[in-house]
Parts: sequence; structure tokens; C-alpha cells
Amino acid sequence: MGIVIELVGMKTYKSIFFDVDGVLIKSKFLFTEQLERDFEIKIETMLPFFTGVFRQCSIGKADLKVELGKVIGDWGWKGTLDELLEYWFSKGTQIDQEVIDYVMDLKEQGVRCFMATDQEKYRGEHLERELGGGKVFERVFYSAGVGCSKKEQAFWDYAFEQIGSQPSDSLFIDDDPEKVEAVATFGLTTYLYTDLQSLKSWMKA
Repeated sequence: MGIVIELVGMKTYKSIFFDVDGVLIKSKFLFTEQLERDFEIKIETMLPFFTGVFRQCSIGKADLKVELGKVIGDWGWKGTLDELLEYWFSKGTQIDQEVIDYVMDLKEQGVRCFMATDQEKYRGEHLERELGGGKVFERVFYSAGVGCSKKEQAFWDYAFEQIGSQPSDSLFIDDDPEKVEAVATFGLTTYLYTDLQSLKSWMKA
């Protein structure tokens, strides 16, 4: 079990859950915009996929490789499916080292740090390999692995069962107001992230 931070004037949490895109990653990555810029694949061509079956991929109800394989020919992608995924993950995973350093500082103070993110299976596994298993985060919880979005109670029921902690001892950090509002109803303290310095100031207040 983690130890509660006991620094004077600092908020105390046993467990802190960090979002990925917009928190650990400096700016939200829009894959469609990058593909249009680099390969001239129109966003309108890709949009039906990302507003449709991709949502099922993100909760583990469909397989991203299978579904992408059905459409990338129509998109005009000239490479292989694996090359597309490699491009996606490398372009879309530019981690903010200052945030990682802050996570490591929290861990040294006895705080258990986790990742909580809505991701499809393959990017979720990629993030888990890169940052999970104690490398940075004790565990990586992603929606496709759990089977539901982090806006749902079941996501958190699963996470807390796995780590043996309580929502009342935990903080959730995300830059998405809708997700912050939803998760706040599950008993966690929530924080709407804008930048690292503001988070540090809030933690010390």
C-alpha cells in the first residue's frame, strides 16, 4: 500500500491517476490532422472511421487492426498497416519529461501513481510497455483493457479492486472537463489540468 504524502501545506493522496493526451503528452494529438499534413489524406475521408467503429475499438469491442485494414485502402495510405500504427504511435506519444519527473518525485514521497486513459488495445499496450510496470507508473489502466470508458463507474471499480485502494484516497488528473466531471461522481478528487506549474501550485495550496 502507498503512504499518504505528509508534507506540510500539501494535499494528501495515496493514489494519483494521470491522463495521457493533454497531460503526459504536451498537446492533444489529432491523428487525422497529422495524416492530412504529412500524407494529404483528407480528414473528411477518415472521419467516419474515428466517429464510428473506432469508438468500439476504444472499449475493446472491436479490433483496431481489423477495422483499419478495411479502410486504409480507401484512405489512400500507401504503406502497410503496421507502418501506419508505428507512425501513429510515434507521432502521438511525445511525452512531457517534466510531467514524468513530477510523477517520479511523487513516487519518492510514497504516492502510488497510475495511468488512466481511454485508449484502444494497441496504443494502450504501447503505453503500458513504455511507461507501465513501475518504469514510471505502477499500473496502466486503459479503456480497451478494462472494457469501458473511464467515464463509467465500472472502470474505476476495476481499477480500485486491482490496486486495493479507495476512491476517497485518490486524485484523478485530466484535461477534459467532461471526464473530470464524470469521474468526480465516483468518489475521487478530480483536477482539471491546464499545465504542470498550475497543478503543482494547486497541490501545495
